[in-house]
Amino acid sequence: MHAAHRALFSTLLLVAGCDAPPPAPRVEVHDANPSGDRKGLSGCLDECSAQKLSATDAATCRNNCEVTFRVAPTAAGEPALDAATKCLDRCHKQSPGQGACIDDCKQLTRTVEAEAPGTTDRLGACVEACHADRTLADTDRFTCLNNCSQTAKIADKPAAAQ
Repeated sequence: MHAAHRALFSTLLLVAGCDAPPPAPRVEVHDANPSGDRKGLSGCLDECSAQKLSATDAATCRNNCEVTFRVAPTAAGEPALDAATKCLDRCHKQSPGQGACIDDCKQLTRTVEAEAPGTTDRLGACVEACHADRTLADTDRFTCLNNCSQTAKIADKPAAAQ
């Protein structure tokens, strides 16, 4: 009887070893925004601000957001886009709907637009969206405008020639 159990056990081990489970399906991550999840980060930081937390807990909450929603540093060195963002912001504050003011601001991005077509339109639409959102506090609107400038700098840039 003991030999029968040993034979059965050996057979089961052999069969189990031959039928390995199929490999887990490969998960592909598609990051639509090369700079990271800015919207997720912004939402998380908004939740931290909305809660009544102690200074230590608020700092921990913000740190957790930054770890969870990693955002890559954006390209620097595009002062034309920063200037155009500030100019568009002034237009929306001082003379909303003034096409001439907005057109003057967009002229500041001519060199960037030549390198990455569509940058000026993305920047203009983003700044307009920041001003259209009436729920934003002044500090949040500043962050929104800053993100516009940074997003326009990196979005849809052509790949470097190899």
